[in-house]
Amino acid sequence: MGDSPEPSAGGVATAADRGDSLPRRVGRAVVRTFRPPDDVVGVIESGRALQRPITTGRRVVLSSPRGEADGSVLIALLAMAFAHYRHDRVLAVDLVPDRGTLALRFGVRPRVSLADLAGARIEADSFEQLEPSLTPARERVWLLPGGDRGAGAAMPAEVLPNAVLPLTRFFGVTLIGRGPRPAADLDRATLASAHAHVLVETATREGAAGVGWALDRMIAASDESVLARTVVVFVDQVPNEDRAFNFPSTADILRDGGAAVFRLRHDRHLARTTTIDPRRLAETSRTTAARVAAEVLRRSG
Repeated sequence: MGDSPEPSAGGVATAADRGDSLPRRVGRAVVRTFRPPDDVVGVIESGRALQRPITTGRRVVLSSPRGEADGSVLIALLAMAFAHYRHDRVLAVDLVPDRGTLALRFGVRPRVSLADLAGARIEADSFEQLEPSLTPARERVWLLPGGDRGAGAAMPAEVLPNAVLPLTRFFGVTLIGRGPRPAADLDRATLASAHAHVLVETATREGAAGVGWALDRMIAASDESVLARTVVVFVDQVPNEDRAFNFPSTADILRDGGAAVFRLRHDRHLARTTTIDPRRLAETSRTTAARVAAEVLRRSG
C-alpha cells in the first residue's frame, strides 16, 4: 500500500515487528509464483473494485460496539488501501475526544483537532482553503483527530453538520471513527449521514455478541435495509484469543442477515507497534484491508 516514513519514536519497529514471521515470509516468496488462480483473481478484483469511479464522496462510519477492538487500526488500514488504489483524497476523522490514537497510527502530529473546530462552521469553496485545518498523513490521506475536550467531555452534535460534513465534499472517501459510546444526538446524526457502516470487534464470543447488539440498535434506528450497507470485521488482536469462537457459524448468520463479514488475522506488526508501516504488514493484512475497502465501497451505493 505504498511507501511510508520510518516509524517515529514511540512506535519503533524492528525485524521482529514485521506482520509475518521470517519462515512465513520465505514461504510466501517461494510459492508466490505458484499462487492459486483464485487468490490472484481475488486481489485483482479488489483493486478493480476500489478503482471504480464515484460521482459523490462516500462517508463510511466505523464503530467498535464494545470498544475492545482498536478501530483506529482499521481506519488507518482502510485509508491506506483507498489511497493506494484510488486517485482522489481520503479523509479520516475521529469523533472521539481524548483518544488521539488515529494520529499515532500514522505517526504524525495533528495541526488541528476536531475539538478545535467544535464551535466553528466550515465554509470553503476549495480544498486549499480547508488544508490548514487538516493534517497530511500519507499521499492523498488527510486526518482530523478528535482532540482533547477535557475529561469526560463529549463531542457536541453540531460538530457533524457544521464541521465534518462540509469537509467531506472535497474527498472521495471519508472514514469517520464513531467510538463505542457517543452522545445520543451526535450518534443519530452520524449514523444517518453514513453511506456505509463498518463494525469492528474482537474475534471472540463477546465480540460476536457486541456486533449483534450493535446491529439491533442500528435496525431499530433505521430498518433492516441498513444491513445491506454494513460490513463486519472480526480482529484477532492476539493469537487464539477465544478458541471457542466459531467464526464460520457467526459469519454465516450475519451474511444471511445481509451484512458482509471478514476476519483480520493477528499481525505482529499491528500488535507490537504504534505507527503502521505498510511495508511491515502481514500479507494477509494488506489483502484483507483491500477486500474490506472494496466491499465497503460497493455497499456505499
